[in-house]
Amino acid sequence: MRILDERVERYLHELRPERSEVMREMEAVAERDYVPIVSWETGRLLAVLCRVLDPVVLEVGTAIGYSTLHMAETLERGRVVTLERDPDRAVQARSYLERAGVADRVEVVEGDALATIGELEGPFDLLFVDASKDEYRRYIELAEPKLSERAVLVVDNLLMGGEVALPRGAETQWSPASLAAARTLNAELMASDRWLAGVLPIGDGVGLGGPALRSRRP
Repeated sequence: MRILDERVERYLHELRPERSEVMREMEAVAERDYVPIVSWETGRLLAVLCRVLDPVVLEVGTAIGYSTLHMAETLERGRVVTLERDPDRAVQARSYLERAGVADRVEVVEGDALATIGELEGPFDLLFVDASKDEYRRYIELAEPKLSERAVLVVDNLLMGGEVALPRGAETQWSPASLAAARTLNAELMASDRWLAGVLPIGDGVGLGGPALRSRRP
């Protein structure tokens, strides 16, 4: 399934500016080796947020470092702490980030994020979640105490190619457990007292949240 009309996707693809050699190589490797990376549009959203906020970022799910590179390229004083449980992917990511000249802005932490998040100090100004879909809610719960007061939340794959909108029991590419987790998290974000959030049809669906509105004093 597609979230956007094919013509719109093609138009947006043609609008993309030239990427660095390293970024283009990462895109090619991801396509060849079936490595899950964010869409370019999602990467661009992260890049814009990092340029404006210059945050300390906690990224859950590095893969080969494609989204990491989008963010790190635009940072000045900020940095990215990115968590990856696959040691081979972590090695790839470090190599790409070194070649791209941004390794000094990134710390790659190896291990299961469910264990490593608790070991981090923070505070973090932006939380980006793109790892095991069934664990999204748990990653966010573990990370919330590490976030700054005005931290921004970004979560990828929340529309799952549009499959979250299909009737339950329909044939899908995503697993029933992942679809159920995404539907639950979407609903919880929209009703959250912690986050002022929305789910945007960018890439494979991006959840975007900021601090919930506080009651104003009379």
